[in-house]
Amino acid sequence: MVVAIQSGLENMAQQLRGYGFDVVTYGEYRHSIDALVYTGAHMPFVSSVSSSPERHGVFMVNASGKSAKEVAAILNRRTYTPLF
Repeated sequence: MVVAIQSGLENMAQQLRGYGFDVVTYGEYRHSIDALVYTGAHMPFVSSVSSSPERHGVFMVNASGKSAKEVAAILNRRTYTPLF
């Protein structure tokens, strides 16, 4: 899974790499991404689409107030909370 990280979240990026994610810097990477991790009240505009043919769009994760472990769990589930 290619995860783009908003600039300024370098510590989070390093930790997510440790969890096995392919982490790139949003705005510098010119290929498709599967997810975008950002902070703040406003979602950034995303022009990249998912690189996986079975998935459509980009999964957006607001990392405000979340640890890298929590963000990794969200990315793995592809949802913020367990469904059951």
